[in-house]
Amino acid sequence: MNHNLKDILRKFRNKKLLTQLFTVMVAFSGILMTVVSMVVNHQTTATFLKNNNLIYTNTLEVSIKTLDTLFSGFHNSLTHITYDASIVDSVVTPKPLNSVANYQVWSVLNGYCQETEGMEEIYLYIRETSQILTSTYEKCSLDFFRERDLVDRHFASRPSTVLLKSGRTTSIEIYKGRVYMVRDFPLNGKKGLGTLFMKMKSSVLYDALEAAQTSYSHLLAYDNDFNPLFPGMLDYEKVPEGFIEMIPGYIKEGKNTVYSENQHYYFCQSNQTGINLVLLVDDMAFMPSSRMVLMNSLPYFALILILSTLLSVCVLYLSYMPVQKLKKMVSSEDSGGNSADGKNEWDYLTESFLKISNHKYQLDYILSNMIPKISKEFYFDLLNGKPMDIPYIQNILTNISSPLNTENPCKVITLTFRDFVEPILRHQFADSLNQILRRNSDGICRYVLQQIDDSLYAVIIQFDADLGYSKITDFEIKLEQSFFQSTDDRRNGVLLEIGPKCSSIQNVSFSYQESLERLARQKYPSQNAEEKSVSTEEDSVKFNYHFFQLQMKSISALIMKGDTDSALKKALHICHTLPHDGNPEEICRAYEYYRLAFLNTLASYRITDSDEKEYAFLFDPEPYSDKCAGSPICMQEFMVPFCTAAVNLLSEKYLKQQHKYLIRAKRCIEENYADPNLSLNLLADQCKTTTSYLSRLFKESFGINFVDYLNQYRIEKAKELLLSTGKPIKEIASTTGFNSQQNFIRVFKKHTGTTPGQFKSEKVHTN
Repeated sequence: MNHNLKDILRKFRNKKLLTQLFTVMVAFSGILMTVVSMVVNHQTTATFLKNNNLIYTNTLEVSIKTLDTLFSGFHNSLTHITYDASIVDSVVTPKPLNSVANYQVWSVLNGYCQETEGMEEIYLYIRETSQILTSTYEKCSLDFFRERDLVDRHFASRPSTVLLKSGRTTSIEIYKGRVYMVRDFPLNGKKGLGTLFMKMKSSVLYDALEAAQTSYSHLLAYDNDFNPLFPGMLDYEKVPEGFIEMIPGYIKEGKNTVYSENQHYYFCQSNQTGINLVLLVDDMAFMPSSRMVLMNSLPYFALILILSTLLSVCVLYLSYMPVQKLKKMVSSEDSGGNSADGKNEWDYLTESFLKISNHKYQLDYILSNMIPKISKEFYFDLLNGKPMDIPYIQNILTNISSPLNTENPCKVITLTFRDFVEPILRHQFADSLNQILRRNSDGICRYVLQQIDDSLYAVIIQFDADLGYSKITDFEIKLEQSFFQSTDDRRNGVLLEIGPKCSSIQNVSFSYQESLERLARQKYPSQNAEEKSVSTEEDSVKFNYHFFQLQMKSISALIMKGDTDSALKKALHICHTLPHDGNPEEICRAYEYYRLAFLNTLASYRITDSDEKEYAFLFDPEPYSDKCAGSPICMQEFMVPFCTAAVNLLSEKYLKQQHKYLIRAKRCIEENYADPNLSLNLLADQCKTTTSYLSRLFKESFGINFVDYLNQYRIEKAKELLLSTGKPIKEIASTTGFNSQQNFIRVFKKHTGTTPGQFKSEKVHTN
């Protein structure tokens, strides 16, 4: 036995593992039970509060409706009093204080006080004579009236709390802690001839609110200005100072309850009288008792104990028992026991220790399963032209154990199928191509077969560096013959194309794109397809204008997706990967094609000039000297900043053209271009902006004003109608929104250089 390992095992003999395990499990269970108790306590309290929120909200609504009903009844009583003939006569034709007619007024006022329980006293103020008549048969002038301040205050300031019903307005006022209902009649305010002051019995109003008062809740009533309605009966000191002033703000925010300092505040405002009720509820009264929390927690405690016991047994079996065996084994060896038994124990323990090393093999297994996915994504990005540096490509190729390298030239074979070919046959054709390549590739090339989607396969073929053109051509001919012989009569559903040769795997996307173009021409042939096919000595990637047009499509697509960084990387990648080992004149011509393709793309977005200094050089008619035009290095140095500026300008203009107003305006033009009344003012109204701002957006984004943009769109629609229909020019002019045939012809010639008739004749003759 290894002596170091023996020393470690002897240390285990002195450790009371069972005691430590028991202590840890007890502590773990205790912490878990404490957490569960806190959670249960919180959930129980939250449930109580949620249920009581609904109860107290309903209580508050019932209380406010009760008050509204009471005040509405008193309002009706005041209305009836103002309709009484003696009351009306007393204010219209006032009598002296000692007049016998006043007895009829006293009788009416006293009668209503006797009939209505909530009325304590009623005063009638006659404005013309400043006389006061009360329901208690008092008569005096205003100067000697005991509650003169009430009358003066009523006329001095407009009441904030009013009740409007049936076209009659009654104000609710607080005076010396009492509630008064006041009515000017027959008109309100200073136009009234008399005023009735009804002094309410506070006990009647308080009784309506008493039901909501408990040992842990308090209901308080306020007028519209949040002045206490019953200062002598309700304990308004329960509300913290300054809280009442905050309630109007809460109401504006749509809140009807606020929690503060262990209390819930419910508030409600009457839509009829403007009276505010505030209900205070002490949340501490809803805190669950320890007994309730314990009862709710018992099932969880039992579950925790069971799980802790099971966990203890598992840990005991997995850790404590092997240590016990180690102790016995060490004791047996120290005492000179049977070596065979000790060897068996060590075999068992060795297997346990070796489990650690198995993790490495598990990790290797996981990585081996990930490699196909990594490989597929890498080849997909490579074929679609994602910019990658040579060291990065080499690193990935090494890690995925690819047969390809970064040095030798490549071609791409693309395989697709017509729609009627079944999926199972597509896989068979791909397998057939793979087998043919495996049989014929020795000593000629290395390859990787990649499935792009359900109907497209791509094969990256990398030839040996010293392989001649004739051998490559023979290999391609043999490959096509073998493949189509294997597909026999089914070849009509299979399409195969071989792309041009590119200098390295870094540029394999060039061959892939050209191969797809050839597949498309084969799958969807045009009338002049034969004219486009050009015979060359060697089928290599041609850096002509068509090639750079294809690259600009992918760069533009990245910009439209908002990925300007990737678009710039791709543009610079193309600039740096153009070969410099060929004819300098052809290389410089390729850079010029690249520049023209960029300018053509900018022009398609109506970008033909720029006032900004950093972009102005893009549109220079003589961008470089004659000496530079013959030097590939000089041309590359020019094209790097050119590509950077062009991509940034295109991205900037494209983003501007995606302004929400422009999108809406373009949609409106597309839907209403046939309307001759379509104007910038109409579009501005549709976009909810100004005509000047919308006009500026058109000019900045498209380089032309609104009228030119609209006319261009109409002319394009007119061209379609001229070529696809036999309608007369007058009808086409009307259909595309022109108000006259003469105006249509004038605008058409301005934009195309020819008249509509000449345009149609030239196109028909060309076809």
